[in-house]
Amino acid sequence: MQKIFSTQLQGLLNKMNDTYEEAFEDGSRLIAQSLITNGKVGMFATGEMEGVLAQAIKGVDRFENLVAVEEGRLHELDEMDTVLIFSPSPNEAACCMIADSLRGREIQTIAVFTGEKRDEDGPSLENLTDVSIDLGVKKGLVPNERGERVGQPKLLIALYAYYNLYFTTEEILAEHRGEL
Repeated sequence: MQKIFSTQLQGLLNKMNDTYEEAFEDGSRLIAQSLITNGKVGMFATGEMEGVLAQAIKGVDRFENLVAVEEGRLHELDEMDTVLIFSPSPNEAACCMIADSLRGREIQTIAVFTGEKRDEDGPSLENLTDVSIDLGVKKGLVPNERGERVGQPKLLIALYAYYNLYFTTEEILAEHRGEL
């Protein structure tokens, strides 16, 4: 099972890199722009994606001026800031409400999400944010003995996306400082 999981996981990562290369660059440019102008990088996450927030806030590899975004404290952000939203679904209500509120205040947003759309006509992070990245985890990666598919590595792939944004932003900042 581990070999199947590894192969399927590598396939998802490759597909995400190929499909969203430009989105990672665009998102990293927005983050770098905020950091260069002394703005903040905000992060909001729900469900299992809160693991990315823990890494971003408490981990070794974190953005300067990173703040956790809370629903009742959006007034602390301004148009110089960029907010990353990590969601287990493109239609997750709290994430869509945050994205819509930030868009109304002209604050740049980047959404990283996965899962199937639950409501084709309702709000979606794809439509509410400046940059959106779909992680592509729609079902389990490994079939089990009962014919079910298990192993949905949403958090694992979301962390990979975070690091993709982090490394690309670091490259942009190094170029800006004249280090490259």
